[in-house]
Amino acid sequence: MFKKDPSRRTRPAASHADAVRHVEQGGVAIYWRPGCPFCSMLEHGLGEDADSATWTNIWEDRDALAFVESLNDGNATVPTVVAGTEHFVAASPEAVAATRGLIDHARKAR
Repeated sequence: MFKKDPSRRTRPAASHADAVRHVEQGGVAIYWRPGCPFCSMLEHGLGEDADSATWTNIWEDRDALAFVESLNDGNATVPTVVAGTEHFVAASPEAVAATRGLIDHARKAR
């Protein structure tokens, strides 16, 4: 399990509406929740690239929770990554790499 790095910046809370706008503008949204070990793995694995995505806490935003459930057969499975029309649960090293690729692609497209 990864420990919280006290030197990491705290991200501002992003609403589901913020995440939708970010994706519509070509960005990557990551839906997460506190205490999720896969969310911590994703954040750690992305390193500084994590700051280029919009992170939305599904426990603080009912619309975000409903959206994640709609993508994952009624389950609140996180971390759920959304970019364009693509979405997936990033719970493996391969998914971390795929998320990094989406972030890199979004950065180059801007």
